[in-house]
Amino acid sequence: MNLPTRSALLTTSLVLMLVGATAAWQYRQLSRGYTALLGQQLQGLAQAAAADLDYKLAMHLATLSREARRGDAATFYDPGRRAPFLAHSGLRPMFDGIALIDVAGNILQAEPPPVAKEVSVADREYFRRARDTGVAAVSQPLNARTSGESAVLMAVPVKDADGRVLGVLGGGLNLHRPNMLGNLAAARLSGEGYYIVDSGGESPVYVVHPDPARVLQPVRGGKADTEWRQPDDLESSAKIAATGWNVHVVLPARTAYAPLAKARRALLLQMLLLAVVTGALVWAGTLWLVRPLGSLHSVIRRLRRNPDAPVLLDVRANDEYGDLAREFDALMTELRTQRSEKAALSDAAPVGLFRCDERGRMVDVNDAYLAIHGIERAQAANGWLGCVRPEQREETWRQWLTRVASNEPFQLKRWIRRTDGSSVLVSLQMQPIVAAGRVVGQVGTLIDITERTLAEQALRTQTAIFEKTTDYVVQLDKHGRLSYMNPAARLRTGVAQDAPVTHFTMADFMPPATLLRLRETIVPTAVSRGVWVGESDICGAHPADVFPVSHMVIAHRDKAGKIERFSGIMRDISEAKATEVALFESEARLRTIADALPMRVAFIDTSQRYRFVNRAYEGAFGIPREAIVGRTVKELFGSRFHSIEAHVARALQGEPVTFQSELVSDGGYACFESNYIPQRGIDGSVLTGFHAVSTDVTRQKQEEKRLLQLAHEDPLTGLANRAGFNRRLEETLAAAPGGGRVAALMFLDLDRFKQVNDQFGHGTGDALLREVADRLVQALRARDFVARVGGDEFTVIIGQVADAQTAARIAAKIVDALSRPYMLSGCRIDVSASVGVAFHVAGSAATATQLMLAADEMLYQAKGAGRNDYRLAEFPEERATA
Repeated sequence: MNLPTRSALLTTSLVLMLVGATAAWQYRQLSRGYTALLGQQLQGLAQAAAADLDYKLAMHLATLSREARRGDAATFYDPGRRAPFLAHSGLRPMFDGIALIDVAGNILQAEPPPVAKEVSVADREYFRRARDTGVAAVSQPLNARTSGESAVLMAVPVKDADGRVLGVLGGGLNLHRPNMLGNLAAARLSGEGYYIVDSGGESPVYVVHPDPARVLQPVRGGKADTEWRQPDDLESSAKIAATGWNVHVVLPARTAYAPLAKARRALLLQMLLLAVVTGALVWAGTLWLVRPLGSLHSVIRRLRRNPDAPVLLDVRANDEYGDLAREFDALMTELRTQRSEKAALSDAAPVGLFRCDERGRMVDVNDAYLAIHGIERAQAANGWLGCVRPEQREETWRQWLTRVASNEPFQLKRWIRRTDGSSVLVSLQMQPIVAAGRVVGQVGTLIDITERTLAEQALRTQTAIFEKTTDYVVQLDKHGRLSYMNPAARLRTGVAQDAPVTHFTMADFMPPATLLRLRETIVPTAVSRGVWVGESDICGAHPADVFPVSHMVIAHRDKAGKIERFSGIMRDISEAKATEVALFESEARLRTIADALPMRVAFIDTSQRYRFVNRAYEGAFGIPREAIVGRTVKELFGSRFHSIEAHVARALQGEPVTFQSELVSDGGYACFESNYIPQRGIDGSVLTGFHAVSTDVTRQKQEEKRLLQLAHEDPLTGLANRAGFNRRLEETLAAAPGGGRVAALMFLDLDRFKQVNDQFGHGTGDALLREVADRLVQALRARDFVARVGGDEFTVIIGQVADAQTAARIAAKIVDALSRPYMLSGCRIDVSASVGVAFHVAGSAATATQLMLAADEMLYQAKGAGRNDYRLAEFPEERATA
């Protein structure tokens, strides 16, 4: 066969193979992307369901707790008051059953009445927990004794004015009825997907299951039963924070992968058609169109000899030669671009990069190299010699030429003096460039290691102090495991000097009483204040060898304000407790440690004069600490003394004081947390003064403010989220009464929003929600409050409405604005909205829950009336005037 035939056969075969590989690769990428997206969506559904159940459980507990506060002794001891109490509690719409239980566990009154005459829950764990701890409790799923059915029970203690538990108010949710748990069992995703909730823990049981017979049955291997779930079905899980339950979202594989199977069939058909058509065209084109390539070959040879030389290519020819010329020209352009990109990357690197020739002259350096030396690019060739002392330059240049000619890698560290007069310590590394067995230059890196070296020196100095001190110094990670123990501590506790300590915790060196104090007082104080100072007992080499120590615990935080580790400095004060000399020596060593702390530490006597300050005070006030000792607090703080005067007085009266102070100046914002700790004598009185510890918490406060703002904003629409709505609603209800002012709460959601998601996808659904948010904001006044509380649910709070007609006009305006067509992604989308409106009179006793229930009821009436409408609760004619 001739060349055209062989070329046609080879090209056609390669094209067919490429088409097949492309089809396989595309399907694989499509499958991976689809599976990943589906998994993300299922995980989002699981997290949303868990968050919703967590919120609803909290709402039920809050409602139950509110009614429990109405109870008193007569509620339990007077039979005539039990039934009215339950009847007027308003709990039956939220719970399937409610009951009054005395402290012995006997059910005194229940609605509906129990199946047995006398029922006791004294052995139930949730009842004992609520009764004994005085805190509301939620049970694990169980068979209720009042009804004999599967349920989850909530118990809230009822207390008298002195805080004693009089009994328990209980509420139950039947797991087989349409409540917040029962509705979840009946919910379906895409027709066949479903939700399952288990109780978690070591022996989980089902709380919610599509098969009612599975409720309270044990979970097998942490997965849904095989009768409901196939091995290849998709499942995502999330945990409910309030109860520890797990929410599972299961989507059958036949439903999940149906679109993928359809896409696979279409892709295979398209690839097959493409392969056939392409093969035929390539075969025919190759046989008819083969052009000489000699001229292009000569061009390539010239470019190989000189890649930067300009070469003219006939890129306008409408044939194979023109195609190759254009491709080759594009390739050379890409190569030149890559060379430029590499040069830009080198200049952007924080490490100094250089290349010198065999004569020792720098032929290529990046910007970091110039910055480290403090020279301009015009001085790059030999400008580094200007950083060497004049009398040393000639000898340094000779040594440099010797190293440049060497075939061995080279490394050194040295101080250089830059042209601006500053000195830096640099680390230089070089590697020879060898061509044809001859060194033709060197490449290398130059790093400024001044700060790192100084930090290492400081660390070695601190470690040397710890290694030589007779105090006991330990460091622990944030989980309480030891990471360091100095020789003195090892010797005193019997730990070998070369033995590892990472398997120890402080529980191995503390008696039980000290360990309890460490957990309840010492660590919480160190975390909240930055440092804890006091006395404690430590065990020596034997458990019976318990001795007292002066103890300082320091909490170290990272730049984000999170706890990173703890340091403990201890000293045996067995003798120091008996002699004043030993006490003085102990205080002297603690001063050394205090000087190493980043926070300000001081001791102020009863005349408000400084008797000790650590080195941090010098940087804070700009004067030597010797000039601070002896001054009064007022003299040092000047005009700012009034802001701390009351705190100083409280500390001198023996009261521990913690407060924060903010400082706004031309230098910016700063926040400090101060702890005043009275120094008490043996009799408990303040004899001598108090310790003052001040810590810079500026970053922590700024992070708290940023997180608080994020926690109240919906990331999709930019409106307030549920947390922001709850806060604004509480502020509205807390408004002072006056003039019969009436506020309006509107609940609204989109009609048939799920159809938009199913038809156009969640991306279009999200875009629709953003457009709805924009229309709501435009339809209302700037002082009205709008929030997205979940899914397609929105709320509006209007601080004051004159009458029902005004509220109706606003609701109608909202319905009209949201029912106009939407144009999204080139498609017209028609949806409408339903609105429910409730009213609140300023100063009335109505709660947020009652107001939300009223607005929700109006919303459902609007939907029941056919949607795309609004319904108003009765407008309060008799307004509060107080």
